[in-house]
Amino acid sequence: MAILRSVWQKLSGKPLAAKTLAAKPELPKTATLTLASVSSIAKATKDTIPDQYLSLWQLLNQRQLIEVKVAGSSLTYQTLVLAIDIQRGLLWLDDLFPSQHVLELGDHITLRHHRNGEQLSFSSPVLAWGSNYGANGLAIMLPEQLSYTPRRQFRRADMSDKPSLSLKLRAIGQDISYGSVLDISSGGLRASVLGNMLGQLRHGALLPLCELTLSDELTIRCSARVRSFRLLRAPHRHTQISIEFIDLPADREQQLQQFINNLIYLQHPVEIPKLRSA
Repeated sequence: MAILRSVWQKLSGKPLAAKTLAAKPELPKTATLTLASVSSIAKATKDTIPDQYLSLWQLLNQRQLIEVKVAGSSLTYQTLVLAIDIQRGLLWLDDLFPSQHVLELGDHITLRHHRNGEQLSFSSPVLAWGSNYGANGLAIMLPEQLSYTPRRQFRRADMSDKPSLSLKLRAIGQDISYGSVLDISSGGLRASVLGNMLGQLRHGALLPLCELTLSDELTIRCSARVRSFRLLRAPHRHTQISIEFIDLPADREQQLQQFINNLIYLQHPVEIPKLRSA
């Protein structure tokens, strides 16, 4: 309710009666008289856009695809920035692809974009449907601060000395491939798979299966997304793949992080300084 009240005030500049909200949890149709359509919002330029939104302006100007994840769902979607409405504090996005039918006003979505080893990520509630105002897509609240940060924000453990650790990967429409884990973090891993897999992979592709057993108590089984890959010919022909876990349950992620912390400690123990004799 508070979100809808805030939206109405953003769009119309007027307070909304409490009984109106209780009777109909949607934006009143009269809001269409005060809300400009996306096409009529003045196009932002680099000189007029606030510094904290320059990254969004670049995505808009370059028509870059953005990854979208709906809170409480393992599915991912794609969208484009249609307009940045600084005056009302709104970000207009194109319709999600593939089409979704689960979002409601007030639901949170997370947007992510990768660029040269950095990641732009923020979450925001859905505030309005473009279809109610003669436009496509949806409007979300502009975040207060926004910037690219290094993607490798997780501690990463070296697993190259454990060749017996087997990894199962399956690309869409392909058989299961087996590989060995080179390093791992709570957010993903880098693996080596025998042979040339370039014809089976593409950047951003979904891997419906990613499975490996790290210990008797810890088995990772989830879907993943391809982030990078390359073919190497020495010491033998193999494909190195970097993937990101997608729907790893929170409790498994915590277990994995603890496993990684313990492994890093064993690999690089903290040296205790020796006491000097008197």
